[in-house]
Amino acid sequence: MAISGPPKRKTVPLAPVSEEKVRAVINRGGSPPILPDEAGVSFKAVNVKLTAGELATIRQLREQRPRSGRTRKITISVHDWIVEAVQEKIEREKRRYGL
Repeated sequence: MAISGPPKRKTVPLAPVSEEKVRAVINRGGSPPILPDEAGVSFKAVNVKLTAGELATIRQLREQRPRSGRTRKITISVHDWIVEAVQEKIEREKRRYGL
């Protein structure tokens, strides 16, 4: 049995582009992304240790949320769920203490 190489791909030749058009696209540029510090918001990383039971409860609560459309995928990650819970707690405490 003979072994041959993979079939050759057919390539479509590209239309020639002038140097001026290339430079115009490069020089047009775009707006840089807004970094968190420039938007007046800065982020800090925090490590959180949770027990296995707490994580299991969070996963159960995530699974109870209604799913969007026909997808079977859970709509929120554990990280986002924890962030959302912290934000809700902050709002409750602000109302409680009048901040």
